[in-house]
Amino acid sequence: MEETKNLFIPVHNLQSKSFVVKDYQRGYKWTDKEITALLDDVNDHKEIDGKYCLQPVIVKTQEDKTIELIDGQQRITSIYLLLFYLKQEHFYSISYQTRPATKKFLETELAILHQVILEDVSWQDFIDQFPDYNNVDIFHLFQVYVHIHKWYTNPDINRDGFLEKLEDNVNIIWYDIVISNTNNQLQLIPEQVFLNLNAGKIPLTSSELIKALFILEAQNKHAKEIAKLKATELATEWDQIETKLHDDLFWFFICDNKQYNNAATRIDFIIDLVNNRNSKKHDSLYSYRLYETKFKDEEDLDWKAIKKTFNKLLEWYDNKKVYHLVGFLIVSGLKKLSAIIELSKNKSKVDFAIALENEIKKAFSKTKKKDDKKVEIYNLENLHYENFKKQCNDILLLLNITYYINSNGPHKFPFNLFKNENWSVEHINPQNPRDFKTVKYLLEWLEVNKEYYTKTDNKAIIELLDKVLSFVTTLDTSKTLKDIKLSKEQIQDIEDVTESITIDLGLHGISNLALLDVNTNSKIGNKPFLEKREELLKLDQEGKYVNSKGEEKLVYLPICTKNVFSKIYTTDKESTLKSFFGKEDMNAYKLFIETQLEPYYK
Repeated sequence: MEETKNLFIPVHNLQSKSFVVKDYQRGYKWTDKEITALLDDVNDHKEIDGKYCLQPVIVKTQEDKTIELIDGQQRITSIYLLLFYLKQEHFYSISYQTRPATKKFLETELAILHQVILEDVSWQDFIDQFPDYNNVDIFHLFQVYVHIHKWYTNPDINRDGFLEKLEDNVNIIWYDIVISNTNNQLQLIPEQVFLNLNAGKIPLTSSELIKALFILEAQNKHAKEIAKLKATELATEWDQIETKLHDDLFWFFICDNKQYNNAATRIDFIIDLVNNRNSKKHDSLYSYRLYETKFKDEEDLDWKAIKKTFNKLLEWYDNKKVYHLVGFLIVSGLKKLSAIIELSKNKSKVDFAIALENEIKKAFSKTKKKDDKKVEIYNLENLHYENFKKQCNDILLLLNITYYINSNGPHKFPFNLFKNENWSVEHINPQNPRDFKTVKYLLEWLEVNKEYYTKTDNKAIIELLDKVLSFVTTLDTSKTLKDIKLSKEQIQDIEDVTESITIDLGLHGISNLALLDVNTNSKIGNKPFLEKREELLKLDQEGKYVNSKGEEKLVYLPICTKNVFSKIYTTDKESTLKSFFGKEDMNAYKLFIETQLEPYYK
């Protein structure tokens, strides 16, 4: 049986192997408690119960075929002692590099250890005779060997067939990080793997261990040929689920925990979902331990529960409305997938869709205390770039999602593209000309605002604009704002006109906001509306750009962002032609938002 093809191997397959314990490892620490538990478990195990599995052993096979023990040295060393006691020979070799004395002791002195234990020599007498072996590793080796001898010579214990059970029925869950290279280059560094193991970042996924238990369960429950068919069937279904989970459009619709995104296997997410694993409270092997306990107690591991949960998610994925509502609740962080699954129980498809809408309504009715008043933080009138940016983001996300819900086509909102980027809420009409790179952009912003306000009766803003234009028109438009020297009074005049226009037009409100990914936003920078629109539409058409570092960056422009910059929602023909995003445009955009999202505010 080759370890490259099997996740678990019997003890007899360890014969003649050469193990190495390197100096980044802790020393040997087993006591009478651990060795007695192992001896009792092996002895009590019956062949009819199938295979008995030890905890995982994680190794790295070296070029010279020696096997570096990364995790499992305590078990491998204890079995080594036990086999020497039973067979009086070195069944395999184990070389400790943590302490030279320990290495020598295990390689050459076990026969002496065996003899002194038979003679009932105490530890103190032993180290008086062999002072070079007075270290903590050898103390524990000595004590464990004593307990092996006491257990094996206990007349009350029936040990019939113990050696055969140990060699043939005891299996080790085997994980070689070279053969199972599933976590990129980091996994090939044993010291890093060891540190990750002890930090709860074990590279061996829980699902790989669980799969082994499911196969063992089939072998224990059925005759050989039927067990083989059952194992093949499970492996096929397992691979089908894993393959679908690697479809990013499906995956990012359901995944509410980014720690699974780069996992070697994505089925862990479904398994952990079934077992209610909380990543903040439970380590990565939580689900495995639950199945291991069930396996030992001969309870059904329930593969059907995993399939049922996956099939439910697949059914949601194929339902256009449910797909978008579930996706929004998850991506916005308003609801966890586990809570949504609970919400779906005992509901028809129609009732479930209604329940999802109600969850959004409930979220949108939330209030927050501000200036001693309760404020509805999702109310469109209250949304503000500086005060409720998260809520602005959620509303604009739902606006784009609703476009797909209401469309007749088969297309879906691409949650994969959305979740793989960082997003920001950006102003359509720039509200801070101080951040423009050049005098040219500042001058253009002032001129389009002057053109807009000339047709209004707001004399105060017109006077401010004229005052600022009087000195900005004299500046070199090719220079950056940082290069020009302005008086304190001129700087204050720019501040005053900016603040006045921002307040008058409500530039921080939802009617002047749109979603942009950071790549696109970084590329276009802070420019007047017309330049920003031209840049956005060009990027949307090309779908990518190369940044200053020569890196290719993909661009995803949400449909409603593209539409609002194209003035699709503006109904006034005169406003459509203007190079300015004014009140008419904002009012039309806000009306569109209200109409689209009306079902979630009833």
